[in-house]
Amino acid sequence: MSGSQKRISLIASHLATSSVQSRTLTTQAVKETFRKRQDYKYFLPIQTRGGDRWSDNDCYGHINNSIYYHYFDTIINEYLIRKCGLEPGSQTKPIGLVVASHANFYASASYPNLIMAGLAVSKLGKSSVTYRVGIFESENPLACVVGGFTHVFVNNGDRRPVTQLPEEIITGVKDIAE
Repeated sequence: MSGSQKRISLIASHLATSSVQSRTLTTQAVKETFRKRQDYKYFLPIQTRGGDRWSDNDCYGHINNSIYYHYFDTIINEYLIRKCGLEPGSQTKPIGLVVASHANFYASASYPNLIMAGLAVSKLGKSSVTYRVGIFESENPLACVVGGFTHVFVNNGDRRPVTQLPEEIITGVKDIAE
């Protein structure tokens, strides 16, 4: 088994040992749409990009579905850097690896536009955090896309899950937890 296969196996095993209660909470959260602005506790404006190259827009005149994952990544990492002590490039602090992601599409957004990305934490585990992101076009009260990521925080060297999230991350994400 290669090193990367071992790491994936370790992370999968770690996630499989989640409690029944946390799986139930996650299942309940999936049933909700979370499209209202009040479902989010932190917001970041993001300017869509367009122009002479296919960037955010696709040939159908709306934001390409894959771009929304860039928006998710942008707000999550911006929050972790500003509020949770994440230091990109640090060799000593844990890093978050995306182990799951999802998106539900309700309406399309297009260029040019200033969108608002809303962020909340739906689950805080011993070594993982599950984020929910709502993407709002202009002043629309309902998100056009709702999705998110689950990060498992690992030691930067051996990529094994941490036994406990650093206190700085716990404190920061509790501010936006449900």
